[in-house]
Amino acid sequence: MSKSLLIKFFSICCIVACIGGCAPTATDSGGRVPEIYISTAEDVNAVAEAEALLTLSQEEVATSEELLDIAILFAKSGNLERSFTTLSLVVSETLSNSRFIDYSMLNIELALQRQEAAEASGYLDDPRFMQLQQSFDGRYLQRILSIRSDISELLGNSFDSIHYSIQLASMLDSSSDIINVHDKIWGQLAEQPYQELISCSKNKTPPLAGWCDLSVSVRDYQKNPKAIPLILANWRASHPNHPAEKNPPAWFQRDANNILQVSKIALLLPMQDQYEAPSKTFLDGFLQAYFDLLAQDNMAPPQIRVHDTSTLSIERAYQNAIIEGAELIIGGIRQSEAATLREMTLTLPTIVLHQRFTDISTKKDNLIQFGNSKHHEMLQIANHALNQGHKSALLISPDKNWGQESVEAFSQYWLARKGRVAETVYYSEAIQDFTEELKPALHVDLSESRGLNIRRFINSQVLFSSRRRQDIDFVVILGYPVKARQIKPSLDFLYASDLPVYSTSNIYQGKKQADLDRDLSNITFTAMPWTLPGHLNNPMHSDEDMHTAYRQLYALGYDTFLVHRNLPINELTVKVPLFGATGLLSIDKETIQRKAKWAKFNNGVAKPLNIK
Repeated sequence: MSKSLLIKFFSICCIVACIGGCAPTATDSGGRVPEIYISTAEDVNAVAEAEALLTLSQEEVATSEELLDIAILFAKSGNLERSFTTLSLVVSETLSNSRFIDYSMLNIELALQRQEAAEASGYLDDPRFMQLQQSFDGRYLQRILSIRSDISELLGNSFDSIHYSIQLASMLDSSSDIINVHDKIWGQLAEQPYQELISCSKNKTPPLAGWCDLSVSVRDYQKNPKAIPLILANWRASHPNHPAEKNPPAWFQRDANNILQVSKIALLLPMQDQYEAPSKTFLDGFLQAYFDLLAQDNMAPPQIRVHDTSTLSIERAYQNAIIEGAELIIGGIRQSEAATLREMTLTLPTIVLHQRFTDISTKKDNLIQFGNSKHHEMLQIANHALNQGHKSALLISPDKNWGQESVEAFSQYWLARKGRVAETVYYSEAIQDFTEELKPALHVDLSESRGLNIRRFINSQVLFSSRRRQDIDFVVILGYPVKARQIKPSLDFLYASDLPVYSTSNIYQGKKQADLDRDLSNITFTAMPWTLPGHLNNPMHSDEDMHTAYRQLYALGYDTFLVHRNLPINELTVKVPLFGATGLLSIDKETIQRKAKWAKFNNGVAKPLNIK
């Protein structure tokens, strides 16, 4: 047997063994039709077999079909990198139609694994592949619809993604498979701004409009989860033929009795001295949500009692709250108080208003952490930078504790993913001229020094232009608007205007002031929903002249009320985020996870962005 025939023999056997009959017939728990051609679980023996075949193919000239078989074997064996490099050797024009389908599908699935949605879309929309799709059976068409949904979601086109998922669900027979897809749809709707849901419910095609109408109704009653069964019943009555009428998302199957219901809440806040203003601001936000609920429902409201920890220790205040019959305790707005609460034996459900992000080996009973820490936003920025292919970062941060903690969170996460922090610059509030402060980090001072030496020792008439270092891919600016408005123009002046610049929600005060914010133009930032028009169903009533930090405390108070109304007694099996003022909120172990929205300054105006 010649080597060429040996390659063919092994290839055919391997491919039949690996993918024969593996076309998908069901959806996974994420509402997706599983991959056909790849596996993320590595099979060492199969990888070794593929390597041997590849070596043989290099000794004799292998056909493109043989190379394609080896690439598929690598993919099914879990070695996606070797699959990608082998696939790049295939000349697609020489493939038969059936093998071109294999080639295209493998390219699409590999691209999606790398989060390269645009590349996957290019293979999907190839004219030859589009023509061949007309002959696909139902199983392959389901996979294509699932892929199109995933690509649209990665590109930030949520409603297009939902549209493809609706088509996919209509092709499925099993109720469990349909509900998996409906769960995906419901999770995506939960992340949409309120006004976009309103527009969708009025203007889109009937299936999607019905989904949006249901999401609007549920969003209106986020603070009153006991009303959800009635909302679903009323919606079903008005949408008798809707796909979700027969197979509603599993989220609606949750037991309303599993949601914590309390009649007495104790707030442990320092109401005097330097913490008086922050505590009152938080309390005002909490009460706005409280009165929003009263306006919506005639139910008996929870009683609220404030315990002043300016005059009492946090331990004493906690015990007093228990004696007075509190059923839920909220407090620890000072970092030291939060640390004390975390060390105490908590006998009641307790929302601590500071978050600790170190690994915790065991879950602490009755502890729920929630706060405005920038930890989640820094990781969100890091993930977006990774998706953009960036490798090297310049970090600019105030020398305050929160700035240092944010830099540490970003750096640890970034370095663990093979990123590089080229430089970190810490600045004080006293700095007025950031040009001189940033020159060393950008190596502009070295460039200027080289220019002086050239003029001094070689030719004084030489024209020399300074330049910045070229090993930085992007910049992260941390700070409030006043300082950020000084930093961004300094970067532009120092030849860094071409670098992408990211920031956190601290950079935006939530009010339009284009003249002032024009210096922030082209900065992309993680935005709290309350700062973006049309995102909340009830706008916040905080004073626009308050400092950004205080307005965010107001939003934290508002969201703390929202969170307490949705706390599960036992852990939920289906997690759908709450659309809060500070972000999309979900419960993970003992921490409220917060995912911000995205926005970008354009000529001084903050514009929402669709970024996953």
